[in-house]
Amino acid sequence: MGQRILITGARRGIGAAIAVGLARPGHKLLLHHLAAADEAEGVARLCRDLGAEATLLDADLADPGAVRDLADRAGPVDVLINNAAKASNTDFAALPLAEWQQTFAVNVTAPMLLAQALSPGMAERGWGRIVNIVSPTVRLGGPSGAAYVSSKAALIGLTRSLARALGPACVTVNALSPGAIRTEGEVELAAGRDEQAHAPIVASQALPRALVPEDVVAAVRLLVSDGSGAITGQVLEVGGGLVFR
Repeated sequence: MGQRILITGARRGIGAAIAVGLARPGHKLLLHHLAAADEAEGVARLCRDLGAEATLLDADLADPGAVRDLADRAGPVDVLINNAAKASNTDFAALPLAEWQQTFAVNVTAPMLLAQALSPGMAERGWGRIVNIVSPTVRLGGPSGAAYVSSKAALIGLTRSLARALGPACVTVNALSPGAIRTEGEVELAAGRDEQAHAPIVASQALPRALVPEDVVAAVRLLVSDGSGAITGQVLEVGGGLVFR
């Protein structure tokens, strides 16, 4: 039987790769984007070519009202993948409070509100999957990006709390940590800096090759499958061995 799958931030990068990777006949993909309908429609076409239904849903995840509206428009879902994120690379000393708050709104509050709205339907049906995309920077730290790193740490905490709360209803909640994957957003964040800055990260991986968004697809398929019913509250690293838990 097909699944209804909501993927936030699905217009490009990891979100787009996940959408295409989960597309198959019978599945209904709900592809969230923010004011990027042309890019998102390109992803939707790829999904439809693979036999899936695909619907675009525009929403500003920094606005709690818009997040609740997104959940209403998505309707009941079987799988929720919280992939959308606000990147923040501002040095801590110069970090504006507004940037901190917006980063947490998108990276933590929106996943919480979507889970709050959509998990009761999963629980009622006795099956559901929630996957939160986090980051190895929670383990690695760094001199910049305090808002982003802190928000992803909070999302891991939310993952574990929800796993306990929803486990009795056979709804699993896990986090996926993709590692140093070269997405369009990562390249944009590095703009104005040395393009070779990525090389030491790749060299520090156990597998010293550049990672691409498609590298995460197999792990997502596992976490949303029937066979993953005994996996919950976990953080799965897909970073070529950048960190070891």
